[in-house]
Formats: sequence, C-alpha cells, structure tokens
Amino acid sequence: MHGKNPSISPSKVVYGQGMRSLIKRIDDLPVIPPVAIQALTQSMNDDIDLNALGKIIESDPVLTARVLRLVNNVQAGFRERITSTKQAIALAGLSQVRCALLGVMFSDYLADPTSDLYLQSRQLWSHSLLSALIAEAISQKIRPSLKEKAFVGALLHDIGKMVIIDIFPESHQKIEDLRQKQNLHILEAEQAVLDTNHCIIGKLLAAQWGLPQYIVDSIWLHHQLDPEDIPVDSRELQKIIIKSNELAHEIFCDYQISCDFLTQGQSRLNLGLENKDLDAVKEEVTRNFSRMAEFFDLESDLNSTFLQTVKQANKKLSALSLELDQKNKQLEKYHEILNLNQDLSLRLTPLFDKQAILGEAAKALSRFDPVRTGFFYVIDPNTRELEGVVWKDDGRARKLLCFLDRNGIPVWEHVDQKIPENLKKILSKYQDRSSSTGTCNYGIHSMFHIYSFQNQDKMSGELGILLKPEWHYFQEQERKLFFQTTRILSASLEKSRLYDNLDKTTEELTQTLWKNRKLTLQHMQTERLAAVGLLAAGAAHEINNPLAIISARAQLLQLKEKDEKKQKELSLISEQIDRISKILANLIDFAKPTPPDLIETHVHKIIDKVLELLSSEFKRYDIKVKRNHAPDLKAIMADPGQLEQVFLNMLINAQHAMEKEGGTITVGTEHSKDCSSVIISIHDEGEGISSEDLNKIFDPFYTTKEEGKGTGLGLSTSYGIINNHFGRIYMHSEPGKGTRVEIVLPVDIDQLKPAPKAQRPLSANDDQALPRIMVVDDEEHIRDILKETLENENMIVDTADNGEKGLDKLYNHYYDLLLLDIKMPLRDGLSLLREFRKINEHLPVIVITGMATHEEMQEALEQGNCRCMRKPFHIKTLLTYIYDSLNIN
Repeated sequence: MHGKNPSISPSKVVYGQGMRSLIKRIDDLPVIPPVAIQALTQSMNDDIDLNALGKIIESDPVLTARVLRLVNNVQAGFRERITSTKQAIALAGLSQVRCALLGVMFSDYLADPTSDLYLQSRQLWSHSLLSALIAEAISQKIRPSLKEKAFVGALLHDIGKMVIIDIFPESHQKIEDLRQKQNLHILEAEQAVLDTNHCIIGKLLAAQWGLPQYIVDSIWLHHQLDPEDIPVDSRELQKIIIKSNELAHEIFCDYQISCDFLTQGQSRLNLGLENKDLDAVKEEVTRNFSRMAEFFDLESDLNSTFLQTVKQANKKLSALSLELDQKNKQLEKYHEILNLNQDLSLRLTPLFDKQAILGEAAKALSRFDPVRTGFFYVIDPNTRELEGVVWKDDGRARKLLCFLDRNGIPVWEHVDQKIPENLKKILSKYQDRSSSTGTCNYGIHSMFHIYSFQNQDKMSGELGILLKPEWHYFQEQERKLFFQTTRILSASLEKSRLYDNLDKTTEELTQTLWKNRKLTLQHMQTERLAAVGLLAAGAAHEINNPLAIISARAQLLQLKEKDEKKQKELSLISEQIDRISKILANLIDFAKPTPPDLIETHVHKIIDKVLELLSSEFKRYDIKVKRNHAPDLKAIMADPGQLEQVFLNMLINAQHAMEKEGGTITVGTEHSKDCSSVIISIHDEGEGISSEDLNKIFDPFYTTKEEGKGTGLGLSTSYGIINNHFGRIYMHSEPGKGTRVEIVLPVDIDQLKPAPKAQRPLSANDDQALPRIMVVDDEEHIRDILKETLENENMIVDTADNGEKGLDKLYNHYYDLLLLDIKMPLRDGLSLLREFRKINEHLPVIVITGMATHEEMQEALEQGNCRCMRKPFHIKTLLTYIYDSLNIN
C-alpha cells in the first residue's frame, strides 16, 4: 500500500510555508470541542479522578449525549440503560468511555457514505483502530503504564491522511496515481503533489487543536525507523506505535515494502518480543476488534474488512500482472535486439573487407524476425560514393551503389540495380536526417525507423528498418538498442576503412621504395653511360688520328708489296682497321647523336638496297627473304642514311639468329590506320630472345651474341635514330619462335615538331595570361609526365585522379583545355564529358586513352571540339595537338 522505503525521513521533510498557512485557513476542517480534548487528556492521567472526568464530559450536553449513545449501543447487554457519565464509567469502564469519547471526537473524519473515497476512509480508520489495539496489547506486555497513551497515539497516527482524503480528495487521487505509477513511498508522492506530507499535516492539526504532545509526536513520527531521530522522552512509546502500525499492515496484507526496509525496521525497532509473542498479540486484537469497532461506526467483523482489502489487493495484483506481462514482452524484445547485436559483433569482428561486412550485416538482419525489410549504407565524403545493401526477411539482398552530384543528391546511373522508387526517395532525403555533431539521430520516414550517424572523419550513413506490426510501438530502450546496432555497423565499416588506408599506405610505401631504388639504379646507369659516352667520344677522337696514320701506312705497304702472302696479311690489317673505325664511329654516334638530315625518302628503296648488300650472306646461310611491301606506300621525310643503318642493323641481327638452321626473313610495310605513319616489320625464324634479355635489348653495350659478332651498340644506336625521327620501335620475341621488329615512322615529321611558343603580351598577373590545362587521369605517372611537360612549356596545370574530382574542379575553376582519360574509377571520362558539356560546349578536349574501344572514342568525338589519341603517345605529337587546340602559332 505504501510502496518502497522513502529516501527522506518524515521528520526532516522540507515543506512550504504555503501549505502551513493553507491548513490554518481551511474553514471546512471539523473543530474538536475543547471540552472533549480536556476530557481525553484527563482520562490519560495515572491519578485520574473519575468524578471530575464525568463532570468535564457533562459540561457539554451534546458531547455527553453522543458518548452515552455510543456506550449504550456497545453495552447492549446491560439490564438498564446508562444515563450518566458517572454510571457509564462505573459499569462500562474507563477504557470503554475513552473509546466512546474518541469516537465522538473524530467521527466527523469518516467520509460521507456517498463519497467515492468512503471505502478508503473506512479502511484507513479500521487500520488505525487495529494499530491502536496492537499498541495497547504490546504495551501491556512490555510497559503496562503506556497502554492508554499507546492506544490513543496509534489510533490517531494517520489523522493527516484522513484530512487529505476528506478535504483534498483530488490531491489524494493524484498521490495514489503517482505512487503506483512510479512505485514511490507515500511520503515521496505526497511531497511531490502537496509540497508536504500527511505526517506534517497531522502534526500541525494536532498542535492547533491542543492535543497532548505525545499524540502530536505519534502523528509526526510514526514513519520514523531510526530511533536516534525520536525524542528520548517519548522514544519507547513511539517505537511501540511504529511497530503496531507495521503489524496492522501485515494483518491487512496491504504493506508492500522491500526486504531492506523490513530488515532495517525490525533491527532498529526491536522491542524484545519474540515471534510467538507477536502472534499472540495478533490473535488477541482480532478478537477485540469487533467490540471496539462500534465506537467508530466501523464494520465490526474484521473478516469483512479484510475481505474488502483482499478484493482491492486482487484488483491491484491483476493490474500488476498485466503490467508484468507487458514488461516481460518488452524484455523479450530487448533480448532479441541484444542477441542481434551480439550476432552482428561476432560476424563482423573478423572482417575487414567492406563488401564482406555489408553482406554479413544483410544476412544477420534478414534473419532478425521483427524486421520485414531494411537497408544500410555509408557515404564516403572523399569519393562522394554511396554504397550499401538492402534486404528482405526472405533472405534476398541487393547492393546499393551510386554517386552523389555536386549537391550531394544520389545519382542512380545503373538501371540494372532496380532500386524501388520509394527507397530512392527515402535515400534522397538523407541530408535532412544527418547529424553534424558526430552523434546518432532517429526518425521515421515512410514507416521506416531510420538511424543516422556521422563519425569524426565525416563518413556518414543510415540504418533503416521496416518492422512488423507488433513492433510498431517503440520504447526508448528499444531505440537505444538499435542505436547500438547502428554503432556496431558503422564501427565495422570504419575499421574496414582504416584497414584499407593502412594497406594502401603500405602499398604506397612499397612502391615508393621500389621507385626510389629504380630511380637510384637509373641515376647510376645514366651517370655511368654519361661517363662512358664522354670517354668514348674523347677516346674515339684521340684514336682516330693515329689509326688514320696506321691505315694509310698499311695501304701504302700493300700497294708496294709484291709478295702475295704479305699482301693478304696487310689486307687483313686494313680490314681490322676499318672495323675499329666503325666501332669508333658508333661510339661517337652514341655519345653525340647526329640530327637527321630530312629529305623525301622512299622506304622501299632503302630496304631493297640493304637486302641487296646482304644477299650474298643470306645465300651463304640458306636464308630466304620474303617481301610484303605495300604497293602504295607513301614517301616520308627522313634521313635515308640513318634509316639504312637501322635496317642494316636489324637484318644483320636476323641473319645472326638464323645462321645455324637458315629459314625465311619476312620484311613488310604498311600504313597506319590514319595513314599518318608507315610501319616496317622484320620477322625472322631464329632462336628468339628470352624475356629477361628482351627487357635490356636496347641498353648500350648489351648483346646476346657470341664474342666477335657484336659490340652491343647497334640496337641502342638504332633506337636513338628512330626516336630522333619521332618514331617508335618495338621488339617481340620468344625463345624458339623467332623475333619480330616493328618500326613506326611518321610520314611528315614536320607536323610532329612542336610549334614555336606564342609570344603573347602578359598582363599584370602573369599567371592569368598563361594557358590553364586540366589533366584528369587515374595513372599517377601519366599525370606527373603531362604536368612536367606542360609546365616546361610555360603552362599552368591542374590534375585530378578520378572523374568525380575532375568534374568538381571543372565546375569551380576556369580552364583553357582538358586532357582526359576514359577508363577511370568513380566516374569515367565519357560520363564526365557528357555532364560537363551541359554547361560548357566550347572547352577544347583531348582524350588520351589506352583501353577505350573504337565506339567509346567515337562517342567522345561526337561531344564536339574533341580530339583523341592512344597511349603510348609521343610527347612532341601531343604538344602539336595542344598548341593547335589553343590556337597558338
């Protein structure tokens, strides 16, 4: 009935002055006649004068009549009717008269029978009377001198409650509702509603009526369990009253208190009575209750009173049972969500891959019975990519993947995803639900319960779930548990991102170390070759002069010598001198390449000339020649002498490779697809070259031939000649399958030479007058090469490593030219070009691609003001395109 143990002592409750003044101003409070109070006080004295007591009562005729009526009703067994207080005291006894007097004094505090609170009022008086009888019986056992005071104090201890019920019925109902709803102690509930409690109200009223101090203390301290807080002079009496109050509640089974409360109360209020003594007290008072109840117009049958209490208790138990059932169902929900979170944690902890995390999350959530369907996604602010998964309770799942436009709105380009339109609408509103404080937000959208999150790195996302009908009503605790679900998912993706960053950093470090080593080796090789080149050039010049003298003397001696044998020996010397001379010439050409002397050249004539020179050697080794010449091959601008040297080197290499078994050398020519170049191919059927040797084949002084058949300068010299002609040379070979050499030479070399830089007047801000170029390519080394080349050409260069970043920069900055790759992550080049052409139709574009199809290049050209070229590209050719696009002459 009273709830849990109060957290504050009733004697120390702070109450407002407003309540004190309110009590004083209530006109409806019944007034106890001063004569009655005087009579009650007199009846408590040990040396009482019964005649004097009778005269006090008889001084108030109304009080006398009501007391005699009560005594006569209770003592119906007397032969004659009692007509005076003296007679009543003599026949019925002082105790009976005192009860009658108390019944008269406080009968006005029994609620009106028509009142809704009438039953509660009667039960409260029954409890008070039972407490009084118990207090009297306990006093009789441990301190007989206190039994009269104990009876009266216990009878009136709850007078404050009676006042609240009678005068403040609405407040009383609020107190009961609050106490049951929040499981508060009666004192806490009263304090919350009235700013005071029934102990204080009863104390003030008792003092105002002039009742004896022990009665005032009984009313004030009956909830006090700590003996130290009770005045010493009335401590034993108050302990008896407090214990009687406790036992009365136990008899009526209406005191629902905690074990701690009971233990504390019994230990501190030990009266020295054993349990059998207390049981005897309970039996005694139940017998006396019916006799005393008539003085207070109460139900004389204690069982009837108890039955009413039990009915009320059963009603409360039914309500509590229903509430408990609801709480159990709620706990089952909590348990299901906690199991889900545990399952998610176990599944996701060992995973580092984002796709694996999304897949396992979808599996776990699709098995969570209360969820019909749901989605989870994350947005990477760096790539502006939305990636996630949507699932249904039947186990089906589908990936979510799209990019965000410049306003952060999802753009669903992949129609094969088949995302429902209502889900697209929900996802398009994510910015309205997102949090900028790094915390989780909760909201409902189209029946979906949506949990939004954003971490410190600005990575954001949402978990959305559509629940079955029985889960539609959400408690705060359930929301907190699903927030925990969201945090588990976001933490797993954050872990994946950190792992990827670590892996990427490790790869970048490895690549950097590898590049650094490669650059170091290249630098060492460059320095070595530079030193060799300088040494070779100096040595060649120094050797040539004495070699010329030796050669001349050898020729003169050969002319003068008549001996045929000696002539042959001198001829051999001359041949070796010529060989040395050629090696020296190659050394000089390697160290200081001679620029080509460009004239109109017919490639077929040079090839035929070289084949004619080698024909005798070919016959010697049973080597046949097959010509596949293009009939209409264009003449090109080239240095015929240098090309003759290249073709001679290639064909001699083919001869050396086929000397053991002979075979066929196939020499072919053709035009490139755009007829801007001619292609010369030389294919032998020799031994072939290993992949290890093929990677070094153009290095100076590197040779795979046996000693005496090569210096290692032929291919490196040829490579330099072709490069000076703005051409390219390729070599393909496998051991046992021969070697194929392919040489590509431009038809008009002058078109590939970069135009002279325009001398444009510069403004006050130099940078504003320079061409601004945007390079979008996902290959870092391509971006670096283009940036370095264009900056050397006095241009301002900006770069982007994917289409999304490139488009963002094009939106926000001005450029004169765009260099664009097609195959890129996040947004490809064609998508970028289509999007940008919506706002700018005139910006020149050069597409540089290595893997695009013909159809993709054609689509790029159809966008307008666009050129295309394939990788690998010639820098001088690219510069020609760039100057032409910028209209710089």
